[in-house]
Amino acid sequence: MGSQTLQILRQGVWAALSGGWYYDPHQATFVNALHLYLWLFLLGLPFTLYMALPSSMIIVAVYCPVIAAVFIVLKMVNYRLHRALDAGEIVERNANEFTDQRAKTEQGNCSTRRKDSNGPR
Repeated sequence: MGSQTLQILRQGVWAALSGGWYYDPHQATFVNALHLYLWLFLLGLPFTLYMALPSSMIIVAVYCPVIAAVFIVLKMVNYRLHRALDAGEIVERNANEFTDQRAKTEQGNCSTRRKDSNGPR
């Protein structure tokens, strides 16, 4: 009960108060640091632009392309990592299911074709 309450406080209340960032102990230190620095960048950039530049459309003209570039880079890196590392859907089966399936296929007629759930091809 106590750990569940702590998890709700950490992921719910703290994330709401901090604008979405929280420390995730299940992730590596590098990932948590990257999320923290990205969060600080997204939080601090508007304030920095507001204080450094005169209040005009220049702030919008600088902020929007910078944020768009950050998100494009993040999406491209995410896409490339998924293309490189994702080998498809992993379906885990235990040994009993595998032997049962093998026994059923050996008993069945090899000439009959299994129905496809997507329909005929």
